[in-house]
Amino acid sequence: MKIGIDCRELRTYQTGIGRILIEFLRVARMKTKDFEFILFGNEMTDFLSFQDILLAYKRVVIKERWTFWWDQIQLKKALQKNEIDVFFSPYYKIPLLTTAKTVLSIFDLTYLLVEPYAGHFKNTIYVKNFIKLAARKAKKIITCSNSTKEDLSEILHLPQAKIKVVHLGVSSKFRTIREKNRIESVKKKYGIPQKYVLYVGNFSPHKNLKRLILAYHLLADYLKEEYSLVLGGGEAEKLGIRDTESLISIPYIDEEDLPTLYSGAELFIFPSLYEGFGFPPLEAMACGCPVASSNTSSLPEVLGEAALFFDPCQTEEISSAIRQMLEDEDLRNRLRQKGLERARLFTPEKMTDKILDVFESVV
Repeated sequence: MKIGIDCRELRTYQTGIGRILIEFLRVARMKTKDFEFILFGNEMTDFLSFQDILLAYKRVVIKERWTFWWDQIQLKKALQKNEIDVFFSPYYKIPLLTTAKTVLSIFDLTYLLVEPYAGHFKNTIYVKNFIKLAARKAKKIITCSNSTKEDLSEILHLPQAKIKVVHLGVSSKFRTIREKNRIESVKKKYGIPQKYVLYVGNFSPHKNLKRLILAYHLLADYLKEEYSLVLGGGEAEKLGIRDTESLISIPYIDEEDLPTLYSGAELFIFPSLYEGFGFPPLEAMACGCPVASSNTSSLPEVLGEAALFFDPCQTEEISSAIRQMLEDEDLRNRLRQKGLERARLFTPEKMTDKILDVFESVV
């Protein structure tokens, strides 16, 4: 049986969807001989960086000039030419006229639920209705949390029987790095002079970083003198701030440095207003870093009792959580241990098994 997968999210700088695809493909090649996987990408797809994983798979590159035409016409023809039985899209876009059975993923509804995106015409009309069309066409819909499943049912009125919850898997590369020399080397590489509180993710409005920065500035001076706030994944200028010794932004973090950066942090802070799943706090937990997180959307479901939660709309509450964690070493140690145990529940192997079950169920 031939399974086609849209792999355009495989980029040099990995996105969340790119990580999901790589971990799935890494495990799937060792799991089953019943499926033949064919990977579809465009000229921007980075198949070369993952040769050790992707060498076993057939890859089809289709030049993309206009995304809508690629999605609906070029991909449809390529699926037919390659005699694809089941097509898997890691997001809501699928070729609506394909004869292949389709499985799509909807990992969150950020652009329909969170301001400032929710008020945009494109999101409320085009995206919302296209998701409904794609969901009607799909045999199954994969989402990554029960929280998002409820959103899909309530906001888009999608049938719950079609929706399969697959908790995502954290890569085994995220593990505790104990070598002090290695941690100090990475700190020096990214200009981190002292102990630090870490955030990793993009700098989009729903990540709530302006409140995080305000919360950090509310800390007592002695804490700010001892601990820097490090924001990884975007440009400080987007937030209207400049780097200082106590507030450091890192636009780009090399993938191989992430486990060390997590391991060296005193605290990982995640103030997001909405998440379909939330990879970064789980990655931090897997590296032995204690986590404080917002209490919204899927995050309590995913992080369980292994994080200190706060209301992300209350700046004082964010600041209080940071202060409590930094001043209470016993609390950090308890959450560090709980986090390690929690992260072990979310493996690529479990994720892959459930996705393969979905493929089998639609045949």
